[in-house]
Amino acid sequence: MKKAKWLSLILALCLAVSAASPAAAGNWSGSIKTVWDSYVSGNASANGAPQQLVNGTYRTFEISYIIAQILDTEGSYSKAVQTVWDSYRSGNNSASSAAQQAVNGVYRSFEAGYIVAQILDDGSWTKAISTVWDSYRSGNNSASSAPQQLVNGTYRTFEIWYIVAQMLDDGSWTKAINTVWDSYRSGNASATSAAQQAVNGTYRTFEILYIIAQMLDNGSWTKAINTVWDSYRSGNNSASSAAQQQVNGSYRTFEILYVIAQILDN
Repeated sequence: MKKAKWLSLILALCLAVSAASPAAAGNWSGSIKTVWDSYVSGNASANGAPQQLVNGTYRTFEISYIIAQILDTEGSYSKAVQTVWDSYRSGNNSASSAAQQAVNGVYRSFEAGYIVAQILDDGSWTKAISTVWDSYRSGNNSASSAPQQLVNGTYRTFEIWYIVAQMLDDGSWTKAINTVWDSYRSGNASATSAAQQAVNGTYRTFEILYIIAQMLDNGSWTKAINTVWDSYRSGNNSASSAAQQQVNGSYRTFEILYVIAQILDN
C-alpha cells in the first residue's frame, strides 16, 4: 500500500478523534499523545511493509503499556508492567532485523494485554488467562523462526483480549464476540502459511478490540471508533499481499487501542 494512502487514513483518524475527544484531558494524555506522534513519524519514515509492521507492533505495545498503567490504580502490577517494558527495550536492542523487532512488538503487546486481563479478573477467568499464557510459552518454545513467533504472538494477543471482551460483556455483545472467535478458528483452518496466520491473528485482534471500544464508548467516541473500522475495511481492500494485510491489522489495532486509552483516561 502506498505511504500516501496510509498517511491519509491516519490523518483522517486523528481529525475524528480530536473532534470527538472530551474537553478535559486525563492524567495520561501527554503519554498517549507521545505514542501517537511516534506512530505518525514512524509511518512517515518507514520504507516498506516490514518497517511499517514494526511501527505498528511497537506502538501497539506502548499504548497497551499505558492502558495497563491506567487500570492498575492500586499499583499492584507495577513491577510486572515495568518488567514488560524492560523486555521491550532489551528485545529491541538485541533484534538484528525488522522481523525480530516485529516479534518483540507482538510478544510485549501480548504480555501487556495479559497484565490487563489479570487486573480485570475477579477470579472467574484465572484458569482461562493461565491457559493462554501456557499456550504463549509453549508456542514460543516450538517456533523455529520469526514468522512462527509472529503467529504465536498475534494469536495469543487475540486470545487474551477475547477473554477481556467476555469479562466486560453484559450479554449485549455475546453474539458479536462469538462471531470474531468463529472467524479466528475458520481463519486458522484456512490459512496455508505463517503469513496468512499472522493476518488472521492481527485482524481478529483488531476486531475484538473494536468490540471492546464500543462497549466502553459513552457516545463521545463513536465517530472515532467508526473511522478506525472504515480504515480497516478500506486497508484490507487495497492490500495486495499478506504483508500489507499484516500492516493494516497492526495499524488498526494500535489506532483502536489509542481510542480505548483515551476513553479510559477521561
